[in-house]
Amino acid sequence: MSGILQSLIPETERMRFNLRLSFFNQAGMALGTGAAGYGIAHVGSATTAALFAFVAISVLPLLRNLTAYPTRTHAAKRLNLFSASREAINYLLNEPQSLSASVAVGLVFAVIQITNLLLPGFVIHSLGGGSRLFGTLEMTAAIAGMAALAAAGIPALARRMARMTTPLVAGAAGSLLVLSFATDPLVAIVLYTVAGMLWNLSRAAANGHLLTVVDSALIGRVQAFTSVLTGAVGALIFLLPTLLPNTTEAQLYMACGVMILVATALLGLWNGRGRPART
Repeated sequence: MSGILQSLIPETERMRFNLRLSFFNQAGMALGTGAAGYGIAHVGSATTAALFAFVAISVLPLLRNLTAYPTRTHAAKRLNLFSASREAINYLLNEPQSLSASVAVGLVFAVIQITNLLLPGFVIHSLGGGSRLFGTLEMTAAIAGMAALAAAGIPALARRMARMTTPLVAGAAGSLLVLSFATDPLVAIVLYTVAGMLWNLSRAAANGHLLTVVDSALIGRVQAFTSVLTGAVGALIFLLPTLLPNTTEAQLYMACGVMILVATALLGLWNGRGRPART
């Protein structure tokens, strides 16, 4: 679906379009989770689930219209899962800029998933808080992220985002490192607010940059392979507390921040030796 949608957008406009799309995705998650919580509290979980299912079904006609829309790219031959993945891998191995852009998406995903996974324990063990502090942290990060995405959607800023992908990923990873030292709830709220801005900007920039360097005919396959890559990273992330049971959340934040910073630096070196992106 994402490949079809992006193929409808001119290549020069994909970064700005992706930033705006990221804003609406973030707003949808905030409104959806808020509405779900309100519904569960007032009408029960079963009724809320049924209402959300009805909303999802009502959107299907719109999706059918999107898939029927004629694209500018030539019709791709039918591929199964393995052949499509092999084609995407072969393409990425021969296109250093596209490969680094795909890996950058995985690194940003790692930052966000690590933060979400460890935050409840971090709030309890390092900040001495509870569900109220946890909700405050998540709310401020979401609001700051939406504000940052709205500002980044301005055309002059959107054009610069592709060149800022690596620094933004490094900044997002660095936010894990800084957050690991927080012990005061108020300081943590400030840091988490800044971190929310960096996470959302780096995710939008990484996804947008990927769309600008990949051939239009292969966007869908490359994005599918990138989803497989991020899924593999996510599986490892969710195993971290089990693999390292004696480490605290703060220590895991610090270790993961350092590892992602190192990976980002190596990615920058790889970009330096790769061929320049097409314009």
